[in-house]
Amino acid sequence: MKTFTQFIKEQNAELNAFVILKPEFLKYEQQWLDMLKNNDWQIVQKKKLKLTHEQAEELYKMHKDKDFYKDLCNYMSSDDCICCTCHKDCGDPIKEMKKLKDKARDVWGKSEMKNAMHSSDSLKNVERESKIVF
Repeated sequence: MKTFTQFIKEQNAELNAFVILKPEFLKYEQQWLDMLKNNDWQIVQKKKLKLTHEQAEELYKMHKDKDFYKDLCNYMSSDDCICCTCHKDCGDPIKEMKKLKDKARDVWGKSEMKNAMHSSDSLKNVERESKIVF
């Protein structure tokens, strides 16, 4: 079995984004994917899955001491989501993806938690979070 790093090298792409279209928002999948592609993001990997509660806990472990942590983990493991690793040639991929996340949240979001999209907040977390799913 190939390691994640080997897979990325074979794709000739530096992994610099990890994103999730959250539960309840899969009806926007094609629009979301188009939004990524129309903003020059290359989708390296894509997977539809229902996160386990343990995966959600690991994904959001930095929030473990916060009041919303349990509800967030329950929500993220409640139904299917779409997870993608992405690449874009740009100076600050985290900032570039945050712009798209904010746009998706403005257009489709329902609440602070049910906000349509997750994206990693650092390159270190891109690697850590993507390993949880892929």
